[in-house]
Amino acid sequence: MSTTNGHTLYLGTGDGLYLAEPGAKGYSARLAGFAGSGGFRAAVVVDCDEPETLYAGTTTSGMFRSRDAGRTWDEINAGIVHKAIWSIAQDPRTGTLFVGTSPANVFVSADRGDSWSACEGLERIPTTKGWTGPVPPHVSRLKSLALTAEDPLAVYGAIEEGWAVRSLDGGKTWEQIDNGVDHDGHGIAVSAEEPEVVVASTGKGMFRSEDRGAHFEPANEGLDGRRYTSSPLVGHPDRPGLLLSAVTAAGPGSWMTRPAGGESAFARSEDGGRTWRVSAEGLPQPCVAVPRGLAAAADDPDLWFTGMTDGTVWMSHDGARSFERVLDGLPPVMSVTVARA
Repeated sequence: MSTTNGHTLYLGTGDGLYLAEPGAKGYSARLAGFAGSGGFRAAVVVDCDEPETLYAGTTTSGMFRSRDAGRTWDEINAGIVHKAIWSIAQDPRTGTLFVGTSPANVFVSADRGDSWSACEGLERIPTTKGWTGPVPPHVSRLKSLALTAEDPLAVYGAIEEGWAVRSLDGGKTWEQIDNGVDHDGHGIAVSAEEPEVVVASTGKGMFRSEDRGAHFEPANEGLDGRRYTSSPLVGHPDRPGLLLSAVTAAGPGSWMTRPAGGESAFARSEDGGRTWRVSAEGLPQPCVAVPRGLAAAADDPDLWFTGMTDGTVWMSHDGARSFERVLDGLPPVMSVTVARA
């Protein structure tokens, strides 16, 4: 088993946040806090200006901030009404934080989490009556947030289950974007080169827009029947056109009952989401466990990590074309953040 020096991982799991560090014999992980917190779905965010400052959101207790790289944490929920956190994003120019919650809403902080304000315009969209959730009590989740440096006022969100939403004025006003995209929204990404190109991942595959989300078209060429997207939809600023997501051959209702489980793999696009290539190289065959967390190293577009429902963590040195296992024995891994050691 190989490893890589210089990168640590923050692993959000079904029971607590783990810190994984590289060593001569591979990665080792230790609990960094939040055991019994209800688990994590949002990936930890490393502050764009202060790498020792971290932002973490739990599914029961809201938002927390660490000023010492995760050794200690303080609650930062002033103004946050919904404490189930599903997504976190930070504007790298201003440091403004956006948090997506369940029930689906967005909260914004301009002071590094000291205070938050709700995006009230999002709650007033008429189509909220069509938002629901996949499991009882069927509460919607704002599962993904996307920002882009090329369009500093644009904020996009994917709702499970409620299509997608966008704000073109920094979160002041919002609109539903549902023309041609599936209702079961999982992830959303904006092209670093072409801010008018928006790609959404869903429970029924990929959808692509060339007009900032006003209209979508299916974009499933190459998915080979694996259309349920189980991880974030992730790109890399150093690889224009690159998008990656985990995909499965069946939905969550079948993962525990099918002998092949999720029959999981990774879908990679190098043309901005127009076409895809699926690979499961290095994974067990079939891959019963399902990838939930997925992230790349900011300083190395070939270095990727994924965390799975069976408590394993996998690493790729070739731009997510193939993976090898580097950790096991954890609770189900639901989010991954890659940081410099």
